[in-house]
Amino acid sequence: MYYYSKFLIIALLFCSPALALKPSGNFMELHSGSMMGMAHVSYGWQFSERHNWSLGLGYVPELSNHEDMIIFGARYRYQRGSLYEFDVYSHHIRIRPGSFGMTFISGRDNDIYRELPDKYPDGYYYSTARRLIFNYQWNFLLNDNLEIYWDLSALEVGVVNYIRNNEFYRDNYEFLGLDGIITWGLGTRWRF
Repeated sequence: MYYYSKFLIIALLFCSPALALKPSGNFMELHSGSMMGMAHVSYGWQFSERHNWSLGLGYVPELSNHEDMIIFGARYRYQRGSLYEFDVYSHHIRIRPGSFGMTFISGRDNDIYRELPDKYPDGYYYSTARRLIFNYQWNFLLNDNLEIYWDLSALEVGVVNYIRNNEFYRDNYEFLGLDGIITWGLGTRWRF
């Protein structure tokens, strides 16, 4: 628990400028992938042109090594002001690259560990999964209220392991070894 409280404090300090602002707009997101579940629905608040917070629930279907699971997510996103506009085959395209963020997820599953080794007594592991995810987004604005995004994510334990074992990742995975720690997802954001 001490480990997660440190990350939560760091996340709050990192995001503290946005906490002093009042919401200037709301949005809904539908997201799939990036360790947020097969489907993740969020409600969010825009605190300025650059600071966004959202809370949501995701669903992970049953797999061979765990039951189906609900994931709670709390996300902070810093959205850069850069916006690139151009026309392709008479369609106006607007792209906002470089949105950075952090997401705290907590998955609840009564059977997250199907089978524990004999050396662990019953009740040794609490059946939950709490993680901090680092995100990078490319946003494609379809109009002023609707955008789609491509999300790249890495767990905090993956980043630490990548730094400690960089040679292993470079030797065994593509893209400088980042393929071993990064997952991706797609999402849609409706602003209102």
